[in-house]
Amino acid sequence: MTEDLADTEHLIIAYLRSHPPEECMLDKISMGIGKSRATVLKYLWTLHAKGIADFREIGRNKLWMVKQAPEDGPAIAIREDTEGTPRGLRTLASAAFELHALLIREAELEDSLDLPEALILTVSKDLRILARNRLFASLFPGAAKFSDLVHPSQAARLEHLDRSANGAATSIELDLAEKTGVYRPYRFTLVSPGAGDPPGARVLIGEDLASRRRTRRHMEALLYIIRAAGTAGGETELLQETLKGVRESLVPFVQGSVVMADMRVAYSTFPVSAELLKAVSSLLSGCMATLETVSEAMEDDVLRRLAAGDGSTIDYIVAVPIIEEERAVGAVLLFLESGVGATEIESVEIVADEIASALKMQRLDRERSEFVNTLLAMNAVSTILNTASDEEAILERSIEAAMGSLGFEMGCVYLKDDRDEMVPRVQRNMPESLRKMCISGVFDGLFERAYRERNVVYLLSGTPEYEALIDPAIRAQGVRTLLILPIKVADRVVGLLNMGSKEEKHYLPTSLENLSSIGLQLGIALERSRLARALGTALHTDAGGG
Repeated sequence: MTEDLADTEHLIIAYLRSHPPEECMLDKISMGIGKSRATVLKYLWTLHAKGIADFREIGRNKLWMVKQAPEDGPAIAIREDTEGTPRGLRTLASAAFELHALLIREAELEDSLDLPEALILTVSKDLRILARNRLFASLFPGAAKFSDLVHPSQAARLEHLDRSANGAATSIELDLAEKTGVYRPYRFTLVSPGAGDPPGARVLIGEDLASRRRTRRHMEALLYIIRAAGTAGGETELLQETLKGVRESLVPFVQGSVVMADMRVAYSTFPVSAELLKAVSSLLSGCMATLETVSEAMEDDVLRRLAAGDGSTIDYIVAVPIIEEERAVGAVLLFLESGVGATEIESVEIVADEIASALKMQRLDRERSEFVNTLLAMNAVSTILNTASDEEAILERSIEAAMGSLGFEMGCVYLKDDRDEMVPRVQRNMPESLRKMCISGVFDGLFERAYRERNVVYLLSGTPEYEALIDPAIRAQGVRTLLILPIKVADRVVGLLNMGSKEEKHYLPTSLENLSSIGLQLGIALERSRLARALGTALHTDAGGG
């Protein structure tokens, strides 16, 4: 029954019914109804669990739709048992029927209190929670005492509500902790028992005020941040401007960072130590795994000092996921001096969505730029191969041209010798530590993969493949992009052209095909050089014999 759905669920259903399937992906639903991806995703799965919404997977995306009501099934005939019930079981059966009736009545009462935007609960004199509706139970699971949920600064207000309850309904605004350090505003009405009501309990009915707390100034600040994100020139500028806007206009955090899925700190307002990053890694992992905002109290004094740095007090950490195509690509990490409102956190979630969109656009721009660079590299290497004939000159000039055109900082060429063993021939800007790793066999697994697959090995920081295949010692050197190009003669791999960069380089499949052709060109040139050298040797031998 859609009558019992929350406002956001109604918006999602209305969107799904009014748009074709190809317009019903997470990103477009989020943009269409003006809610963050995290919020939309949560309600989509809630509707799916209720049997109202369904989805169809197309590649990496899900196309959501309103689930069709099933047709009525065939009638099932029930045969009445006419045999008598033994007299000894009558009492037990009566008790079971009475319990069944009570359960049905309980379910009916729960359904009647299952309002989409209202918290309803009964409390004792000391504010212990006795009964609660489903919404309250889902938002505050495990809550035992109502006063424990209220913001500490509002304890006196809660006591005033308790004293003023003299039979008439009394209302008050309170902030409840929906997450550690994150408070959502409600207006609660306290209703005392009347004639015929059971004594010892009072009813609290709460109305969510979060949407009313978002002022015009608040919306203008959010729009300014979104525009700043859209015009940023690069990743660092994007993250710097958005965090600056969040701090000045939305949430006055003490320190803030943006951490990507591979635990790389993309931007931070302060130096993030390895110790601090390790301490918050479980919080970040939980945030990115659940695609939901998470928070926790900052209880370790040493970590507080590491995060604050300037003597400020830090009591809470909040992590907001940066979501792209139903997966987290990173998280915004905020270190707070005190609790923060749920309205402000929802605004930060919207900012995180804009960060995800802007990062995606920047990545697409880089992919197009890298495609052009692969064409330039192909042309540069081709020019060298057409003019150079000496093997050493071919290798040295080719790796310099490839690294220069593609923007890689380090590289090396390995060729197979007569015993079919890998021999380093040319190295450019290889740090001594990486050079020793090559000699010690750290790269052997990657080299063997390139030989086995006879194709380009492309590993990018943040991808599962990078985490699985790149040795931690290599990651510690800051290598974020690794390219291994097989040097081929026909179907035989005779060597490898390896390049590494401390920057992330995003390549389209067509760009990788271009890179693969460089290895093929280089293989043909080396084979031609060897044939020419062999022919020269043979002619010299013949001349000497004559």
